[in-house]
Amino acid sequence: MNKKIIVGTVLSVLSFGAMADTPSFNNIELGYISFDVDGGFEPDGFELKGSKELSDNFYIAGDYSDVSDQGLSASLITLGVGYKNDFSDSSSFYAEIDYAKVDADGGFDEDGYELTLGIRSMLNDQFEIKAAVEYLEIDNDDTTYLVLGGAYDFTDSVAVYADYKYESDESRYGIGVRFNF
Repeated sequence: MNKKIIVGTVLSVLSFGAMADTPSFNNIELGYISFDVDGGFEPDGFELKGSKELSDNFYIAGDYSDVSDQGLSASLITLGVGYKNDFSDSSSFYAEIDYAKVDADGGFDEDGYELTLGIRSMLNDQFEIKAAVEYLEIDNDDTTYLVLGGAYDFTDSVAVYADYKYESDESRYGIGVRFNF
């Protein structure tokens, strides 16, 4: 019964956007991010993200985040390539692999990788939603996040976005401005 409800909901969301184009992977985002980590550590700061389509199916992507709390600061940089495939007139599946580097106070300077699998879908010409799973491994420590987000296009080139990442020991949200090109 629950499987039928989930499948019906997903199909109705995907068919709702039948008149919209698939999401673009040509953009730059600048925003505010905030974490809530178990133990009372709540860093916040900014993020700068971007991606550029290389062809109909491949793109490059990068992300820089810088946060601080209680006199401690950390930054995360990712840079990688992705594959996208339109599976309807308004939705795309994407898979991305990134090199990841964390630099934090106290001499923590490690690198690793991040894998992402997700779906982005245009509900109409202005409103996009996404859902993804991210797997991050840094210094043999791994974390899997559930990611939910959305963006609203005010014009063809300017939008606002909101993302939420969840993992059992932490959550993170980001809000900001997206520039489409």
